[in-house]
Amino acid sequence: MEEKNQLQNSLEDWAQETIEAYHKIAQEVNLAFYTQSDLSILRESPELAIVGINPGGKEKDTYEGQRKNKHWSYLYDNPSELDKNHLLKGNYCHEEWKKHKKWSYWSRLKHCLEKTYLKDVIDDDSKIIVTNASFFSTPTAKEIEEWLLEKTIPYTLELIKITTPKHLIFLGGNKCFKRLDRLSKNTLKFEYKQICGNIYVGNLNGKLCIGIPHPAYKTTEELNLIASVMSFVINQKNYKDIDVEVIKKECSEQIRAYKERIINHKKTSGSIDKNQIVIQVISRLMTFFDENSLVEKQEPELYRFKLNDELILTITSKEQGYIAIRGKNKNNDLTDKYSQILKRFEFLPIDKVWLGKKNFKAFGNSVEDVVNSIVDAVTIIKTETEMN
Repeated sequence: MEEKNQLQNSLEDWAQETIEAYHKIAQEVNLAFYTQSDLSILRESPELAIVGINPGGKEKDTYEGQRKNKHWSYLYDNPSELDKNHLLKGNYCHEEWKKHKKWSYWSRLKHCLEKTYLKDVIDDDSKIIVTNASFFSTPTAKEIEEWLLEKTIPYTLELIKITTPKHLIFLGGNKCFKRLDRLSKNTLKFEYKQICGNIYVGNLNGKLCIGIPHPAYKTTEELNLIASVMSFVINQKNYKDIDVEVIKKECSEQIRAYKERIINHKKTSGSIDKNQIVIQVISRLMTFFDENSLVEKQEPELYRFKLNDELILTITSKEQGYIAIRGKNKNNDLTDKYSQILKRFEFLPIDKVWLGKKNFKAFGNSVEDVVNSIVDAVTIIKTETEMN
């Protein structure tokens, strides 16, 4: 057996202390909690740490429900011996994290790093940390209360201190940095400034950090802008040495394209090619679904997939173009079971068949935006419904 080094020993100590604290808080707030990447494979300080505000989830993601969930329940067999693997092994104790390279947002994150050496690093799980300021799950980041974030972020800061990542990126841009700034009055030392758009740099307890918008649902122009800014910022070591005006000048072409995209969105009439949307969505989803999941196709206008043992997903260019989800047996007996996640993505129940339906136009104003938003929604819905 390989001998553990100092970093691994420190991580195990951190995980044990942190799991005990989280279990105690969880009994008070009744929220599920988990981390993301597998920390147990780290052998040295990582090149990159990526930190979100907190994990997204469903309204019913409670602590009590987590204790009964098949992915987690074994951790609670002996409550007197709280299992540090809950935090060391990551999302659903390693099993869910194994799928992360197939997440649609992951490819967009790689796009943001494409002009830096980190574009290759991010594929090596032993060189990165993906985690959150708080491990408690809420449907959206804005729903985690300030006092709870303040109470739990010290454990994430301690993780950063122990692992000393070379680069630190926060997802959420302005929203994330504003929350860190509010916390700086009591919990940490933090200052920040805007580069352009929703891209920021900050100084967190003396360490340079970068704030970018969460890559999900972002346009190509915004991702290109982030990638260009990152190519300049990633090589900086000192927050005060970063010259915002120089970076804006060097990235002027990407800034112009980003602003033009915003203006054009406002002018868009809403006319989109429904068949092109279906073709592109199916092309991307076929890398996520296995062959047995496709239960019907009427090329090029309609496809049906099995989401899990109970649900069928329809993607079609018929009518206005829409995606919809129904029970396998075409009844609404499953409404209560799946209503929260479908509501989160603004799927509306229709008549006695569809548990949720959403027209293409509700996903965006261009083919690209609609396709990206549909793929993101479907991959998340599939992942979460498989856990029910």
